Amino acid sequence: MEQLSKKQIKKFFKKQKRNKEVVLVLENIQYAKNVAGIFRTADAAGVSKMYLTGISKTPPFGKDLSKTSRSKEKSVQWDYNENTSKVLKKLKKDGYYLIAVELTNEAEEASRLSYIVSDKDKVAFVLGSEVYGVTNSTLADCDISVFLPMYGKGASLNVATTAGIILYSF
Repeated sequence: MEQLSKKQIKKFFKKQKRNKEVVLVLENIQYAKNVAGIFRTADAAGVSKMYLTGISKTPPFGKDLSKTSRSKEKSVQWDYNENTSKVLKKLKKDGYYLIAVELTNEAEEASRLSYIVSDKDKVAFVLGSEVYGVTNSTLADCDISVFLPMYGKGASLNVATTAGIILYSF
């Protein structure tokens, strides 16, 4: 077994394409480091656009955070809107299936995402505040919620880590 060269890696990943259009909605993500990390993951996972809402930090990022994002805020399309509901209504009108990443009384385990989105061409994942999660008013606009099971003593993961797991769960 040998590690691929940079040229071989680029050729290998050129063939990789998502079979769904995926967007992210970041609601009230207050730490710029988390937003920057999600930009990098979004690029790697083939996210077509990110919507930053509420108090979410927006680019441009400083020098240190540009290292975290690997400057993917320049290649991943993004938009800011203070009102999450307006963004979700537009996405719904455009045919997106809206999935909140939040533990609710009706939440599905994220391991079922492949099945849940199997007949969907467009999906939007909504990730909420590091402290408060996805707001109740935003949950009301979503079609479904999913959660990551916690097997340890902690009740949650960092939002940037969660985004990565969710984006590679289907």
